[in-house]
Amino acid sequence: MRVEVRAAEPLGAAESQAVLELAARAESADGSAPLSEQFRLSVESGDPGVTHLLAYAAGLGLVGYAQARTGSGDDPLSAELVVSPEARRRGVGSALLSQLPGAVRVWSHATGAAAGAADGFARTRGLEPVRSLHVMGRSLVDGPPWPSATVPERYAVRHFEPGRDEDAWVAVNAAAFADHPEQGALTRRDLEQRMAQPWWDSEGLILVVEADDGDRIAAFHWTKVDPPGGDTGEVYAVGVAPDRQGEGLGRAVTVLGLDHLRSRGLHDVVLYVDEDNLAAVHTYTGLGFRDLEVHRQFARVPG
Repeated sequence: MRVEVRAAEPLGAAESQAVLELAARAESADGSAPLSEQFRLSVESGDPGVTHLLAYAAGLGLVGYAQARTGSGDDPLSAELVVSPEARRRGVGSALLSQLPGAVRVWSHATGAAAGAADGFARTRGLEPVRSLHVMGRSLVDGPPWPSATVPERYAVRHFEPGRDEDAWVAVNAAAFADHPEQGALTRRDLEQRMAQPWWDSEGLILVVEADDGDRIAAFHWTKVDPPGGDTGEVYAVGVAPDRQGEGLGRAVTVLGLDHLRSRGLHDVVLYVDEDNLAAVHTYTGLGFRDLEVHRQFARVPG
């Protein structure tokens, strides 16, 4: 099959819709979403500095898509790639991969049999796993109980207030995740994109602030329920300001978020954590979370 790859920056409205439809077909076939949240938002909104690659085949239209984007600081480009189920094993993935920069790191969010196929595709093209993102979960109604939240008296707890907290949250998030290639790169624009999503709930973004300065955020737990009417919540992001680490705020604010999700009547909770973030993995394991699946990032490793 002859494949033509075109670059676009940004995508047009019709191209965006076609990519989202392709991703939906792939998710239906594989049982897992091929595009993570930030990559999908970039398809929808046309973020600057993002490269989109579109693969077309005669008679089939759009058969593949890849996106490459920068991380934070000096982190390498990361990419995600999806091929339409009806066009697989026909050179589409290879054509897209060949147009990505050589140093790019490519995510696979596949699970089950699809994960094995993605791993085989990557390895036969000289890519090796370089990062693992664990999906962990636990019941909110059964299983081991978590402890009560203990917040030192110097702090107060409140919810995020739109119009007040955007810049302060972006700043503390960037500081807390300075070494994280995705979370640490979030801008106010990225925050506002998420605030415009159907699942956004300001009460689900819990802030620990200085008791004598309610605008100074020491820690936060951003919870998420997507779809909004579902029965599973998410530990979306937990961050502690670098100068407030070591005071137990990470565990305390995590528990505050779990309490919040349980109060909403949800049954389960999930989270995503990097395998090498040993402190976070230890905290979550101690709170009763267990591995559900693993997503991997692949790159060419110098020999």
